[in-house]
Amino acid sequence: MNTRRTLRIEDLGIRPVPGMTLPTQAAFSPSGALLYYLAPGPDQRLALFVFDLKRETERLIVAAPAVDDDGPETLEEELRKQRLRQTLGGIGSFRILDEASAIVNIGGALRLVDLSDGSEQGGYDLSGLVQVQGYSGDRLIATTGRAIVLAYRDGHRETLVAVAGEGMSIGVAEYVAQEELGRMTGLWLDPSGRYLAYTEIDESRITPHRIVRTDVHPNVVEEYRYPFAGAANAHVALCLVELESRARTVIEHVDDQGYLANVVWLDSDQLTFSTLNRAQSRLNRSIYRVSDQSRLVLGIEQGNPWVNLPEREFAFEGDLLTTSEARGDCRLVRLRADGTQLEVGDMVLRRLLGVEGTTALVVATGETPVQEWLYRVDLTTGGYERLAGEYGVAFGVLAPSGDSVLVEASSRDLSPVALVHTNKSITVLRSTHAPFDLCTPEFFEIEASTGETLYGALYLPAEDTAKGAPLIVSVYGGPRAQLVTDSYGLTLDLQAQYLASRGAVVLKLDNRGSYGRGRAFEAYLHGGFGAVELADQLEAVAYCQHHYGTDPERVGIYGWSYGGYLTLIAMTRAPEVFKVGVAGAPCVDFRWYDTAYTERYLGNPAENPEAYDATSVLGSLGGLRGRLLVIHGLMDENVHFGHTASLLARAHELGREPELVVLPGSRHAPVDTASLTRLARSRSKFLLEHLGLSTEETS
Repeated sequence: MNTRRTLRIEDLGIRPVPGMTLPTQAAFSPSGALLYYLAPGPDQRLALFVFDLKRETERLIVAAPAVDDDGPETLEEELRKQRLRQTLGGIGSFRILDEASAIVNIGGALRLVDLSDGSEQGGYDLSGLVQVQGYSGDRLIATTGRAIVLAYRDGHRETLVAVAGEGMSIGVAEYVAQEELGRMTGLWLDPSGRYLAYTEIDESRITPHRIVRTDVHPNVVEEYRYPFAGAANAHVALCLVELESRARTVIEHVDDQGYLANVVWLDSDQLTFSTLNRAQSRLNRSIYRVSDQSRLVLGIEQGNPWVNLPEREFAFEGDLLTTSEARGDCRLVRLRADGTQLEVGDMVLRRLLGVEGTTALVVATGETPVQEWLYRVDLTTGGYERLAGEYGVAFGVLAPSGDSVLVEASSRDLSPVALVHTNKSITVLRSTHAPFDLCTPEFFEIEASTGETLYGALYLPAEDTAKGAPLIVSVYGGPRAQLVTDSYGLTLDLQAQYLASRGAVVLKLDNRGSYGRGRAFEAYLHGGFGAVELADQLEAVAYCQHHYGTDPERVGIYGWSYGGYLTLIAMTRAPEVFKVGVAGAPCVDFRWYDTAYTERYLGNPAENPEAYDATSVLGSLGGLRGRLLVIHGLMDENVHFGHTASLLARAHELGREPELVVLPGSRHAPVDTASLTRLARSRSKFLLEHLGLSTEETS
């Protein structure tokens, strides 16, 4: 019996998205016998579960507290989830400490729980802690952001090291490290539990940026050390402290002309760290030896025009296992202390996920860039085994022994499944299905003007109705993102599906500059934004008009963040094509965006003002002819609402009248149901109405 129903506008605000409710943040126990993960509980908020690999049973350990008992999230937790684009309530994160206990984060309040029954363990004073690194003896090692502390079971705490003064923090990652470099921590405990490496961060040179929330009374003023392009960055010191003697050593000082990229303990004596120059064209890797305080150069990687940082790095038999594009494509590389390098296997990698024993888990490009295949790699032989071979994309988590793997996989036409692979069996942990009538997106290929194949997807309305239908482009188009993949996430884009169900053809294209094709493909965005992306999107529009007969007089476009920026570019620089646009949280002038992202592509605005002038929307706003709606969260701490305010001010000077929808309490990624529903309703109604489609829903 078909139990699927027609998609309705209210469905677009539901979180978690129905059909995308697989486990997240999974971690095996130290023995590998148990698998812990977060998943929606009965109230659809994240709860902590455990799966027993031997018994093949699942059990709820810690449910999310009732909403009324939960209390508001701390500002630190709210911002952490924004950096990770986490949109669900309930348990925000957890960390397994040993076989018996874990730290659970609920709204920014940390709790030590017994993993046998989920009960809270008393004794430790966890108040004010923002991150716990782990155990050492009977002590928890953690940071408050202002001090690194040792918390004991009897309730007392000792300050190990602290900072004082405005703009100072310790044991955490600064904003751009989290948002742009993928480093979310500033604490690294050595394998023996004797030494702790940590960050001391000085952001006092960064001028505070204030955001005022005016929908509450009294108003709330938030202050951020946000480093705008061309301005000061944080100074970061990588330090080392011995837990017993409290002896402190500064290993490396990174001023505002560089970034601390990553830190990995190779063993209890050797610490590797990497620094990136501000232009991001050179990655320096070093080894620090605790025993004699010596330093060795592990390697220097030059990137043209930039270096793509490895997402994760691991210790392996005293060496560093990482990824590198030094020779072109991204490869799995073993870096030895003597400076030699060894490529492992011959796959073109997307990311290194984990290392246990002599086994690595990696994601590699499949037969085409729309596929992301999961492999288990033997690091001694270079041999590899593909897991979940019938699926288009897959992701995994490796158990400590390397023998077991949690695999999560899907395809456009195969709904998501979580599988536990062991040496003896494959067990379905969870599967999920969307309850809606959805179309399967169709792939297509076009050729860019420079000869590369570009990959796109189309959401088609009912059969034989594409001819003469309006075309709506769903766009992102910016760096480090890929929209078109053979995944159920592509199918379960409910906004695109809803517009298609109302009679539009919806188009997605990964233009030149997007992720998944290597650095040379990404480098089309070096030196400027807007031109290459728009050219490719226009080619895709022409393809649809030629092959599907879509109406050339009814073309719309929408996108969020960089996609909002490209929506503005399309509406102002190709107004003869794009008649309707909805720009969400758009960056209007990249002088007002952060250093680590913007300077990577456009350089320093003082040295390359022409690139910033050419990239800005404000200079082309006079070309706007069609109907434009801008949607923005008033509390956006990433792309500040000031971008939209400046856009409106300039538009009014030019006699243009874009429409505006403000989400009063929302940040860059809206998370509450009311904001998500209002966003979907406003965007859908605007596009459908101005493209000549009905906005009425039938029951």
